[in-house]
Amino acid sequence: MDLQQFVTAMRVRWKFSLVTFLLGIAATAAILLTATPMYGSTVKVFISTPTGGQAEYAASFIVTSRVASYADLATDPALLQNVIDQLDLDSSIEELEGNITAAVVTGTQTIEISVKAESPELARDIADAEAEEVVDLVTRIEEPTVTGQQPAIAARVTADASFSESTVSPNLVINGGVGLLLSLFLAIAGAVLRDLLDRTVKSREEVESITGGGVLASLPFDPQVKNEPLSTEFGTPLSEAFRVLRTNLQYANVDARRQAILISSAVPNEGKTLVSTNLAIAIAQSGRSVLLIDADMRNPNVAELLGLENAVGVLTVLIGRTTLDNSIQSHPSGIDFLGTGPMPPNPSEVLDSRAMKDLIASVKDKYDTVIIDAPPMLPVADASILVTEVDGALLLVRHGSTTREQLRLAVSRVQGVGGHLFGAVLNRTPRRSAESYGYGYGYGYGYGTNPGSAPSKRTGGGVRGRRAARD
Repeated sequence: MDLQQFVTAMRVRWKFSLVTFLLGIAATAAILLTATPMYGSTVKVFISTPTGGQAEYAASFIVTSRVASYADLATDPALLQNVIDQLDLDSSIEELEGNITAAVVTGTQTIEISVKAESPELARDIADAEAEEVVDLVTRIEEPTVTGQQPAIAARVTADASFSESTVSPNLVINGGVGLLLSLFLAIAGAVLRDLLDRTVKSREEVESITGGGVLASLPFDPQVKNEPLSTEFGTPLSEAFRVLRTNLQYANVDARRQAILISSAVPNEGKTLVSTNLAIAIAQSGRSVLLIDADMRNPNVAELLGLENAVGVLTVLIGRTTLDNSIQSHPSGIDFLGTGPMPPNPSEVLDSRAMKDLIASVKDKYDTVIIDAPPMLPVADASILVTEVDGALLLVRHGSTTREQLRLAVSRVQGVGGHLFGAVLNRTPRRSAESYGYGYGYGYGYGTNPGSAPSKRTGGGVRGRRAARD
C-alpha cells in the first residue's frame, strides 16, 4: 500500500477509525479506574564471605557465581509458602510470586527484593518476611559440614524494608499513554486492514477494468430518495446524473433510432428499479416516447413506486387475458408502464417464451425507448434470457456493496449469451470519500405465489417512498 492508498483508506474509513480509537480510550480508562491500587516496598540482602585472608579472596569468586542463584531461589515455592504461613496471607503461591521480584544489583553482591501489595503495610511486611526467608535459606545451604567451621558465604539484611504510601501501579500517566498509543495504532491498523480485505467496487476505474466498458453515470447518494424516489425536478445532483446517463446512452448506440434497454445488477439490493424508473422519466422529459416494463416477476416493485396497477401486465397479455394496449398505463411523468401482471410459478419459462419475444419486438416498434427492469443477473436466469432480446444492457453497480467477483460474473453472464453491454452505472457514490450510506434496498425471491392472485393497488406517497428505498 502506497501513501496515496493509505490516505484514501483513512479518509474512507475515518468513522471506523474514530469509533475504534474511542473504544480503545474507553477500555483504557475502564482498566485504569477498576484496577486495584498496589503499593511497593524494597529490601536488600547482602551476600558476603565472613572469612579473611586468602580464603576470603577465594570465597569472593564463590559469592559472585552464587548470588544470582540465590536471587532466583527468592521466589522458590517452598520459600513463598513460608512467607504465606508466617503472615497468614490469603493468597496462593502463584499470586504472591507475581508480586515479588528479586534481582542482583549490577556490580554488587546485593540482592534487591521488590514487593507489591494492596496496602503499604502489607508490602513492607511481605518484604521483611521474604528477606528473612532468603537469609535463612542461604544459612541452611551454606552450613559447613565440619563442626565449628565457619560458612564460606553468609547473608544478612542491610536495613528494614522501605515504606511508602504512594502507589506503584497503576501508573496513570504511563499506562494511559500506552493505552492511547495502542488505541491509535489499532484504529489505523484496523482501517488499513479493512481496506485491504475489502473486495467491493468503489471507483470508476475498477468498474471499467472489470466490465471492459465505460461507466455511463455515477449516481450520487441522496438521503432524500427514501421519501422522494422519483427525480422529476431539475437541478438536483441526482436528477442531473440521470440526464447525464440519458445522454451517454444515446452515444452508446448512435445509429439506433429506437432503443430497447435492459437494466439489471449482479445481485439484489443495488437499486435497479429506482434507476430504471428515473431513467425512463429522464428520457421522457427529452420528448421521446418511453415504455417502462417491469419484467421482475419474482419481486415486482415498479407499479407501487409509480402508484399504478400491477394486476394486469406482461403475463395477462401473454396468456391472452388482456390486450397489450389495454394493459399499458400512463403516468403523469410522461412515461407509459407495463407491469408484470400476476406472479407466475415459472418466471424463467414465461420470459423465454416466443410470446414474450414477440411482445418485446412489438413495443420496440411503437416506442422510441423501451426500458426493461429485469431481475439481478446472478440469483436467477431471467435477465440472461431477456438480454438477447434488447439492444443492450446496463449493469448497476452499488458503490461499496457490489464485489468485484459479483460484477465479473454478471458481465460474463451477459457475454455468455451473446448480449451487448452498453456500460455500467455506479450507484450511491458518496459525495465525499466516506461511508455514509443511509438507506437500503430489500429484495426477495420466491415461487410459492398463486398466479391468479393480483397485487393490491397502492398509490400513497409514503408507501411508494418506502418501497423505492428497498430496490
